[in-house]
Amino acid sequence: MLTRRDFVALSAASALGLASARRLAFAEGFYRNPILGGNHPDLSPLRVGADYYMTHSSFDYAPGLLVWHSRDLINWRPVAAALHKYVGIVWAPYLCEHKGRYFIYFPANYVINVVHADRPEGPWSEPMDLGIHAIDPAHIAENGRRFLHVSGGRVAELTDDGLAVKTPLRKVFDAWPVPAPPRMECTCLEGPKVLEHNGWFYLNVAEGGTAGPGTSHAVISARSRHADGPWEYSPYNPIVRTGSREDRWLSVGHGRLVDTPGGRWYMTVHGYENGYRTLGRQALLLPIEWTADGWFRVPAGVTADSALPLPIPGSSQQPFFDPSDEFTTPELGLQWSFWHEFDRTRFTTGDGALRLKAQGASPHESAPLTASVGGHSYTVEADVEISEGCEAGLMLFYNPEHQTGIMLSEKEMAVISPVYSFKSPVKEHARRATLRLVNDREEVDFYYRLPGQPWRRMETSVEISGMHHNVLGGFLDMRPSFYACGRGEATIRHFRYWPGVEVPV
Repeated sequence: MLTRRDFVALSAASALGLASARRLAFAEGFYRNPILGGNHPDLSPLRVGADYYMTHSSFDYAPGLLVWHSRDLINWRPVAAALHKYVGIVWAPYLCEHKGRYFIYFPANYVINVVHADRPEGPWSEPMDLGIHAIDPAHIAENGRRFLHVSGGRVAELTDDGLAVKTPLRKVFDAWPVPAPPRMECTCLEGPKVLEHNGWFYLNVAEGGTAGPGTSHAVISARSRHADGPWEYSPYNPIVRTGSREDRWLSVGHGRLVDTPGGRWYMTVHGYENGYRTLGRQALLLPIEWTADGWFRVPAGVTADSALPLPIPGSSQQPFFDPSDEFTTPELGLQWSFWHEFDRTRFTTGDGALRLKAQGASPHESAPLTASVGGHSYTVEADVEISEGCEAGLMLFYNPEHQTGIMLSEKEMAVISPVYSFKSPVKEHARRATLRLVNDREEVDFYYRLPGQPWRRMETSVEISGMHHNVLGGFLDMRPSFYACGRGEATIRHFRYWPGVEVPV
């Protein structure tokens, strides 16, 4: 639990400006949100002894269901991907443990599936279709019986092994009446998360819609003496909700509780950063306190933008996972995922190079290789070489219809417009170049360097602030990517990422 001393520090930190609070966080045992930058929504954390594991939505990408590991709930590194093929759009998975075995329940194209493993690091089984048409599963057990809650306040009983459905879905929970006037997208009763604690079962749900107006989305809680209800609403609802569209974190919700070995409690949530929706819904962590009458709440005055005491004393907040890659191993790094496919015959990696076979006639047909990153500004660079008949490039990718980047072909180099309506070419003819993309607070500049020549800047720059779900749908993010189309292949070397603006000299 947080101590009185912690709350004094919280109050002092919250009164500081952003820069001062960040210095305090790094200097005196505090952390600041987000805990994962970039699009990592619908978080599902699990503590295993002194270790923490977490997965999240992987949407239209494969490999999917990335599993992250942490020792302190703040610093996370990927350790496995539980899905090694494209099975459809994956939303809101649920990582859990039952009798020493690990399960991830997840929807793929609105049908609930499950994978299982002996260890969170895998290997994970092939997915099994449970035949439940729903989203947002959550597993809980009571007296040997296993239940699966899903969207819409419904629950089904599972078989003893958790790999099949024993009873059909039935309604057990109605939406909490969210008070006006804050705007919301819809009632959208979804995102159940279930916890057993001190003889009670606690059900968290999401309401209000996960995007739309900034005040959409909320964490609503209820409790029962049984895993399948009946439920009573928490007197502290909404547990979390964005209060104003002027707040830093918008559409905050989808909360799951996790504790530390020392007895502190936290809740993971996600949210859009105000002014940076192109990053998707980022991973946030909030402290939780238990009340004398057995409910939980976020401490008064604490928000996702507070400077907060580190969950594990003695740790420190480190920079986010660095996706830079020299392609030295025969396996693709866990930072990478393909759009709508994972075809192992299409690429090889190792000895300092990634070789990517061309696919389709244009970038939007190419199923690009992508990496999700965070930060208001960042820079990415790679050495790209093409064979005869190939076109390749370094892009920021949202979906096949909306992307921007710098491309290389035998005939030209060009900037691709974010709406893919035109290219802005330059008269350069080369099969190899170093390409750099600088995202400076959602205004993007493009640079290239031919072998033995100085850096040059492309004339065209682009603005990408509208490339997000409220405009384009999909719950996606703008992410660095490589593509190759036409014939032959592209060879990619020295992928580098900087968490800031790095203009070449």
